[in-house]
Amino acid sequence: MPERDLAARAIEIHQRKRRNFMALTAAVVVVVTVLAATVAVRALPAEPRAAAPPPEQSTIRVGVTTTVESVPVVVALNKGYFKEEGLTVEPRTISAAAAAFPLFESGALDLAQTDYATVFLANEVGKKFKIVSSLYQAAPGHFAVVVNPKSKIRTASDLKRKRIAISSLAGLGKLALTAVLKRAGLTMNDVVLTAVPDRDMLAEVPRGRVDAVLMTEPFITASLQISHSRIVADAMTQEFANLYTAGMMAPDEWIREHPRTLAAFQRALVKAQRLIASDPQQARDALYDFSRVPPNLAAGVTLGSYPARLDLTELQRVADLARAYKLIKHPVDVRNTVVKGG
Repeated sequence: MPERDLAARAIEIHQRKRRNFMALTAAVVVVVTVLAATVAVRALPAEPRAAAPPPEQSTIRVGVTTTVESVPVVVALNKGYFKEEGLTVEPRTISAAAAAFPLFESGALDLAQTDYATVFLANEVGKKFKIVSSLYQAAPGHFAVVVNPKSKIRTASDLKRKRIAISSLAGLGKLALTAVLKRAGLTMNDVVLTAVPDRDMLAEVPRGRVDAVLMTEPFITASLQISHSRIVADAMTQEFANLYTAGMMAPDEWIREHPRTLAAFQRALVKAQRLIASDPQQARDALYDFSRVPPNLAAGVTLGSYPARLDLTELQRVADLARAYKLIKHPVDVRNTVVKGG
């Protein structure tokens, strides 16, 4: 090959290498620039997160009983969890879930503690309520028939023709008592019921104005220790074992008009329930605040659990029991009775 062709070929190779080098350099510059821009963007302070819109209603009135079931509401109040959510919660004592309905109608309550059976019954007769939060799952001994230590009543079968105090003539208490009587071969027609608020139950045993009381905690433990009363029958056994007994309810209309208020209430309540799950002493410490059970008695109170989320399978069990024992007439699909987040 002539020398001039070799020279031309060498020049061509040199120029090609130079072009490749320039292209590579340009690509590197682009990559470095993109990386630098990305790092710079990440280094910038984050945009402040927009504050959550406030609840539609800053002050809400909440009905609670004086039983162990209402503990999460008390803990959320004591720990300031409602305040953190922009809510002022005004607790109102109710004798039983059914007692809340006239207070809802008069505008005196926004939400209330309920046993689930009461919600099913209320909706069956035309009221429009939803379960908005879970509260309590019973332990053995949560509901029990209690008598004076001198009483001749020894078993549930001895309750025939006897007067029994119960916190409500409807709802879960009546359902549980119906089951106790059935196991003993009795029906509600065999006894006389009288309504007595939970907070007054403790006095009924020594007074003797009734023959027996269907009592719940913390009053069972207080009655056993103070009045030396006796338990005749534990209602939370067999098909009622570990039953979900209590939650919170609200009218459908209020729920539709106050979604942010309800969500704030639910968040605060869940926070209290999770605290109790990690430290059950929180529940015992709260007993005095609403039931006036002193610490020395609170230590012996039987506590169930406070589930932060409602198990629909367990809720359906309550509905099926309510129908089986003829508290309600029609089947209930519990998915239609619970709001989101309940």
